[in-house]
Amino acid sequence: MIIRRKNMLFVLVFLGISFCLLTINQKNVIAEENLLPLPPNSSFVDQIDIENYPSQTPPEHPQLLRWDFSGTEVYLYDFYQKILITNQMDGMFGGEEGKIIHQSLEGNGKLSLKSEGNGNARFVLENLTINMEVDIPGREEPKTIQSQSPPMVVQGFQEDGQVKLSNNSQQLLFKTLFPIPPKSLKIEESVSVPVEMPFNAMGSLLNVKGSSVIKLADYVLIDGKACAKLETTIDISKMNIPKELEGVYICRVKGKSIFYFDIYGRHFVSGRVALLMSIRVEAPTPRMNFPEETKGSEEMPETIKMAMDSDNFLSVKFIDN
Repeated sequence: MIIRRKNMLFVLVFLGISFCLLTINQKNVIAEENLLPLPPNSSFVDQIDIENYPSQTPPEHPQLLRWDFSGTEVYLYDFYQKILITNQMDGMFGGEEGKIIHQSLEGNGKLSLKSEGNGNARFVLENLTINMEVDIPGREEPKTIQSQSPPMVVQGFQEDGQVKLSNNSQQLLFKTLFPIPPKSLKIEESVSVPVEMPFNAMGSLLNVKGSSVIKLADYVLIDGKACAKLETTIDISKMNIPKELEGVYICRVKGKSIFYFDIYGRHFVSGRVALLMSIRVEAPTPRMNFPEETKGSEEMPETIKMAMDSDNFLSVKFIDN
């Protein structure tokens, strides 16, 4: 598999990701001809910038945006996510041509950042109810599943929005969810933050690299509070395929977000993310030695083809106590 199912579900529970197209070469063209075409953008991209808040006179000096984790503050948010997943897998079931499976997930819960008084906070996602609908080929009605996720806690969330984790995919989630520029910006200024994530290519661990560009678009007034409007563009698609690996491997993440940060209250007011993650693989089928030749083994094709698109939308909205 490309990404282990458990890890993929972990990623999808938080948000979604979308990738920019890799440099086109003959291998990439082959992959696109044999698999689902790569969608250009998230279908949710038009739903992230829908407010029309009045502009506010910018502060006299550029602001360094930071959370306030100096006391016992708890920043509580309504959390919502919607995910549309498309899967195609050929060559995995005795040469049977792969069918396209569609899934949709929708979740509601509570997200909070709980200050520990030392410049760090706990990231807590709880009361998350997920409704999943799977459209299985051959069935008249889609299968619906509802689940209640256990609370998830991540420690070490810092005032600058950084969290030190060994799992790079989790790093990406937090950089996408609450994007804080590493330095003070003037209106229309931007800064590029390097981002990378792991990619499991038939058992080989590769890194996909890119950037998250954060722009200070404006200062606006929301319920009497001066807020910085932050626009983020995410592009992760650079992957160096070692010559030892046969086949085609494409992984791309591409997305946009709009977040509003209360510059004096020192917390996010709201935010929306549209993120598309796309994976394409065309690789030689692993060879297996059977005790005796069977019809199933004879039918195994020479090539495995896999495609997955995960189109994600998530939003957070501050609950003022």
